[in-house]
Amino acid sequence: MTQTDTRMHSSPRPGAAGPAPVPRISAGNLVRKQFIAYGILPLLLVVLIITFAVVEPRFISPTNIVNVARQVSFLGIIAIGQMLYLITRNYDLSNGGTVALSSIICATVMVSAAPGNPGMAILLGCLAALAVGLAVGIANAVLIAVFKVNSFMVTLGTGFAATGVALLVAGGIPVTGLPPEFSRNFGTSAILGIPFPTFMLILVLIGAYVLLNWSRLGRQAYAVGGNEKAAYQAGVNVSRTLVSVLVTGSFLAALVGVMITARVSTGEANIGVQYPMQSIIAAVIGGIALAGGEGRVSGAFMGALFIVLLNNGMDLIRVQGYVQDILLGALLVLALLVDRIRTRVRITAPAGTISTPALLTTDKGDK
Repeated sequence: MTQTDTRMHSSPRPGAAGPAPVPRISAGNLVRKQFIAYGILPLLLVVLIITFAVVEPRFISPTNIVNVARQVSFLGIIAIGQMLYLITRNYDLSNGGTVALSSIICATVMVSAAPGNPGMAILLGCLAALAVGLAVGIANAVLIAVFKVNSFMVTLGTGFAATGVALLVAGGIPVTGLPPEFSRNFGTSAILGIPFPTFMLILVLIGAYVLLNWSRLGRQAYAVGGNEKAAYQAGVNVSRTLVSVLVTGSFLAALVGVMITARVSTGEANIGVQYPMQSIIAAVIGGIALAGGEGRVSGAFMGALFIVLLNNGMDLIRVQGYVQDILLGALLVLALLVDRIRTRVRITAPAGTISTPALLTTDKGDK
């Protein structure tokens, strides 16, 4: 065989796929990958913890750590619910109203149902509150997925409506007289030394991780958020995916309403007013893209932890409430800016440095 023949036999055929390029591992690529996944959140968390620990030693005391663990449970679950909306390229501005209405319904049913039977009253109250979350989620999902109404306006409207119904049912005053067993067992108790709200957060984090990473529904949710038309062409039932994911997100908001009601032993119609903005900040600063199709459960949790630590530290050093609102507003603007920068970095990232969920196409269905 001649030298020419050897070159011909050893050269790949035209059009043949060669081996996939292996991305070079370097510090720059690692930093780029982490920035795409979490933005500047890890750096902000480290700076925040060190700053408050130096300024106020009580910040790292065991008592305050337990307090933070309880506080982050509520916002953490709300942020996971918001993440489910954002992954599908939608917003949830109704989670605050859902929390308020579920709290009022939970307390009202417990006070009026099954007098003399605390166990039955607690069960009926919790079921009624969770049903509120399902109802709000279904309303949002049908309007968004079936009638194609903008999610921002839909959830803004349902949120206002839910808050109004909560005020109407409660008559504008808190609902008191709940069974003491409710607060004792679900508000202040601990499981294996873990506060009950924190234990529930752990369960939600595990469930959300399994849903988004190990299930067909989760992968299809990423696909719908990334490119709805392409997902439909690949065989994804877009409407069913949206309904399932959005209802789950609103259900989590109702769960938080029950948990807060147990914590304060009172039904309140104004307990969720801060959650729409805080949950969006937590999700976006945690790496969940506003453009949809991207985000991690760990990022949503770290975003919620950052906001809780920020508020907790500012309370300890006696920062006025209006100053905290200013900082949270500035943080929202920063989160939006970082999200835009992350999008540009992601577009220009070398091939192979970003992993995306695989699309399962075994579920055929109409859009």
